Amino acid sequence: MLVATGCATQPGAPSRFVTTAGAVGDFQVPVASVVERRYAGVVRQKYDFSCGSAALATLLRHHYDFDVEETTAFRGMWAKGDRAQIRRLGFSLLDMKRWLASRGLSADGYKVPLAKIAETGVPGIALIAVRDYRHFVVVKGVSAHEVLLGDPSTGVQVMPRARFEAAWNGIYFVLGEDQALAKSRFNRARQWAAFARAPVGGRFQEPVSQQALSLTAPFFGDMS
Repeated sequence: MLVATGCATQPGAPSRFVTTAGAVGDFQVPVASVVERRYAGVVRQKYDFSCGSAALATLLRHHYDFDVEETTAFRGMWAKGDRAQIRRLGFSLLDMKRWLASRGLSADGYKVPLAKIAETGVPGIALIAVRDYRHFVVVKGVSAHEVLLGDPSTGVQVMPRARFEAAWNGIYFVLGEDQALAKSRFNRARQWAAFARAPVGGRFQEPVSQQALSLTAPFFGDMS
């Protein structure tokens, strides 16, 4: 059922750290803040009830190359939707479907198991419940044990498959357009790499020197 609803800035250009390198002249080192890294490939929601418009903008912008900002999706769905319900519950999948249709784009929701999403490799929007709070997220990848999510409120996240399946209502919202392109943006190694696991519980080698530890300090402005 597409009437399911959910909810509770896009970061700017990457920062650049500039310093002097003595006799060899100036050089620049690209530096991404924690927030920039967290929201890489995700449109951040601007309002408490706008996870739907931010999730839709994430899907369109980062998986289909449509130049859509959250405000564009928000205004389009707000203009045609039930504003009292949107204020109370947030946008619904039906709001998304109607707005996309007004733009000439086909989309629909399907009742499918997570295994089918992993098999087809098509990114889409899912509605999950976390602590009784319904929230739209973009499924960006599925591995044997985890689901890679684009969360408009917290950025890129990884959730165990069992936990995701328990929180998800089982409806998967996808576009009917250019799925070959969308599939090429699913399970991207670059985003999974951000969640590489430390060898907790295993045997470590010799500890590094204090000098090496000092090199891991963040640059000024790299923390938020």
